[in-house]
Amino acid sequence: MTAVVLLLLFLSVFSSFSSSASPPPYPYDYILVNYGRFTCGSDQFGPGFSNDTDLFGRSWQSDKDFRSTSDESTVRSITTRNTITNTDQGPNYFPMKLYQSAAVVGGKHLEYELQVDAKLDYLLWFHFAEIDSSVTRAGQRVFDILIDGKNVKRIDVFKEVGSFAAYSWNYTVKNLSSNALSVKLQNVVGAVLISGLENYALVPADVATVPEQVVAMRALKESLRVPGRMGWNGDPCAPSNWVAWEGVSCQQNKNGTALVISGIDLGSQGLKGFISDQISLLSNLVSLNLSSNSLEGVLPSGLGQKTLRRLDLSNNQFTGPIPQSLATSNLHLVLLNNNLLEGQVPEELYSIGVHGGAIDLYGNKGLCGVPSLPDCPLFWENGGLSKKGKIAIAVSCVLVFCLVMLVLYIFCIRRRRNDYDFGLPQDLTSLSAKRNRYQRQKSLMLLEMESQHAKSLTPFTPQ
Repeated sequence: MTAVVLLLLFLSVFSSFSSSASPPPYPYDYILVNYGRFTCGSDQFGPGFSNDTDLFGRSWQSDKDFRSTSDESTVRSITTRNTITNTDQGPNYFPMKLYQSAAVVGGKHLEYELQVDAKLDYLLWFHFAEIDSSVTRAGQRVFDILIDGKNVKRIDVFKEVGSFAAYSWNYTVKNLSSNALSVKLQNVVGAVLISGLENYALVPADVATVPEQVVAMRALKESLRVPGRMGWNGDPCAPSNWVAWEGVSCQQNKNGTALVISGIDLGSQGLKGFISDQISLLSNLVSLNLSSNSLEGVLPSGLGQKTLRRLDLSNNQFTGPIPQSLATSNLHLVLLNNNLLEGQVPEELYSIGVHGGAIDLYGNKGLCGVPSLPDCPLFWENGGLSKKGKIAIAVSCVLVFCLVMLVLYIFCIRRRRNDYDFGLPQDLTSLSAKRNRYQRQKSLMLLEMESQHAKSLTPFTPQ
């Protein structure tokens, strides 16, 4: 069975709710790998299945497919809406919904067969809550837990915590020799009852992933909206002998002191987000496959890692230009077909097909500039103006500015000339005319006076 790491939590994180349950006897440098997390008496719930919350993003499967009880008619489900105490508390924060339902067996026992890998140790985690209001005292419901036929614990939930309260108990199975693990709940008094069951493999801790690449992967988890069912929690690579995060491949760095991301394969996973700029931190990425999803947005410039060899982003809704950084990488396979990309295709990138690689740009109506694609419009490249286009616009702006200034200059000169060619006001004209008449009258009077004076000076001649 393919295991998925839920959360890299050490032993101290998975302590029991009940004070009667002591920590499992194994070293703290182990990692818990999820081999099954079941809710009993209800349908599956959690991220990816329902809107019910779980602080650690855990998804809980229905236990129906894992029961090996011969008579299913004896198994019934009971539920309650009452508040269950001791839930949603640290350090485990098991959700209340887990304890508000239970499988109850009217027959003698309830049995599960769990698929495991041999030669490993396993931690079994049992969850109970007495939600049957008819049970009012200790001793009314008692049953034993048998692991591979060995009786390991007698359970009386009411005796431990009372009614409508969560009670958990764990047990470690060591050195399994088969690929199946039998878990049986055998009744002693009353019917068997169980709310949930978890099965974890105990794997020795390994070197961790480079911190900056952990940051990048968490950013991608958010931007790509990776569903909770894929188990993207904790360290993306550790432990190195497991597939820690589904679809993620890792390898050791050059000096063997840490793990790095070498491949991401999330094709056809129903993703609906975008590619985070933080992908540039994955400096060891060799292969990236995000094909056949519903991803959108522009391709980040940090996508062109020198180590990148294979890139498949086909059948999505990416927009904008192809980043120039892809042209400087060492890609041998580029599949960008059936997107909404536009602009000029970098010649270096297109030459991959000439040098023995493969490139597919089909279905991007806005791409141009290489054989089999239309020519790019003049002054346009890489989804924007080319240098020539920017120069042409700058020259045009200068010419328009000069023309406007010339028009303004001519207008101002003509206006200035008109300012000196104006008519006198009517009052000033009338005053000037009166003054002119006065001057003419004065001149005539002076001439007459001078004439009379001249006559008076003429000498007398006797007759």
